[in-house]
Amino acid sequence: MARRQRVAQLSVEQAAQALRLLIDQGRIRTQDIRNAFKRRDRLIRDLRSRLAELGAEAAAAGRRFGKRAAAGLRAAEKASRPARKRAKPKLSAATRKIYEMQGRYMAALRQLPKAARKQIKKIRATKGVRAAIAAAKRMAKKVANPG
Repeated sequence: MARRQRVAQLSVEQAAQALRLLIDQGRIRTQDIRNAFKRRDRLIRDLRSRLAELGAEAAAAGRRFGKRAAAGLRAAEKASRPARKRAKPKLSAATRKIYEMQGRYMAALRQLPKAARKQIKKIRATKGVRAAIAAAKRMAKKVANPG
């Protein structure tokens, strides 16, 4: 089999000029060019017939497997797409502080029994979140170390 060499990128005009020059110099015959085009056309026909066969086989497989195969293909396509990055919402310092306090309050409540939680909720309603967190921490110490 002939070894392929790298070909420089040529425009159509440059390629035509190069062929004319090679023919004029006697390095290549016109028949060689015709044979190359015939081989190219034959290769294109073969590829098209193979693609047609594959298309027929794919259609038959699609009929065989029905909607499940199509759904699987769609899921595979969706999975292969890069995920869109969601913009992180910008929070003000005050909002961030509110979220932090809510997290601390929930963490403090989680450690307490239901009866103690009710008391802490009353404290939150009357005195605020900071007082409720402090009271919950005190109660948690009492629950953990009775005595």
